[in-house]
Order: sequence, then structure tokens, then C-alpha cells
Amino acid sequence: MQRKQKATDSPESFDDTNSVPWTKERVLEFRKAEPPVSVWWVVLTQMLVGLMTVFVAWLLGAKFASMASLGYGSFCVVLPSIIFARGITSKWSSLNPGAAVTGFFLWEFVKVAMTVVMLVMSQSLVDDLSWPMMMLGLIITMKVYWLSFLWQRKG
Repeated sequence: MQRKQKATDSPESFDDTNSVPWTKERVLEFRKAEPPVSVWWVVLTQMLVGLMTVFVAWLLGAKFASMASLGYGSFCVVLPSIIFARGITSKWSSLNPGAAVTGFFLWEFVKVAMTVVMLVMSQSLVDDLSWPMMMLGLIITMKVYWLSFLWQRKG
């Protein structure tokens, strides 16, 4: 036996008496208060964090092979991010909304594929590769994009 659906369960019954429509002035005010973060700022943050992780490893006395593995892990994030940022900021990607969405998914696919290829090639490119250090560099660099938001707000 199926339960009868209440009128309040349907999207058509959404009560929008408290919602205020967005006017052009309100949108401009929001954009002024919350400026968008540049994709290039995120890439720069990833580069800086990648370099800082290698520097910290050097300060802690890590072997050269471990530092190279850590750096290569960071490079596996930064290089594809640079290609992605260049692709989505191109003229073609800003022609219209459809091209922007298509461009985003295309360049995201290129970024992921390039990262996978770089990881597969890592064993032959880095002498005496340390997989844990490489993965640590990859994860730290990949997961710090939120720092770019914090650093931009302070600046």
C-alpha cells in the first residue's frame, strides 16, 4: 500500500512568500561583496604549497629521492591545473554558456587524464621513486585549493 503524498511534499507547493527576487542591483552588490576567485590564483596557490612541502621535507632532512617524489606528486597536480586553467579561460570557452559548459567538462577530462598518465609514468621518470611521498605531495597539493580563498580574502 503506497502512502498518499502530502501537498507539502511536492515542489509545486513551495512557499516563496519569504523569498526576495534578485535584482540587477542586488546581484552587483553581491559580486562586489564576494568577488570571484581567479582560476589562476588557485593554480598559484597549488604551486606555492607544492614548493613549500618540498622545502619542509628538506628542512626535516628528507633524502633527495623522497623530495623528488614529493615534488613530482605536486607537479602531477600543478601541470594539469595549468592546462585546465588555460583551456577554460580561452576565448572559445567564453563564446556562450553552452561553450563554457562544454569547455569546462572537456578541460576537466583532459586534466584528469593527464594526471593519470603522469602517475603511470612516474616510475620511469623519477629515480628511486617513493610512492608514499609522491602520494603525499599529490594529496597535499590537490586539497589546498581552499587556501586560495582564504589568502585572497586576507589580501
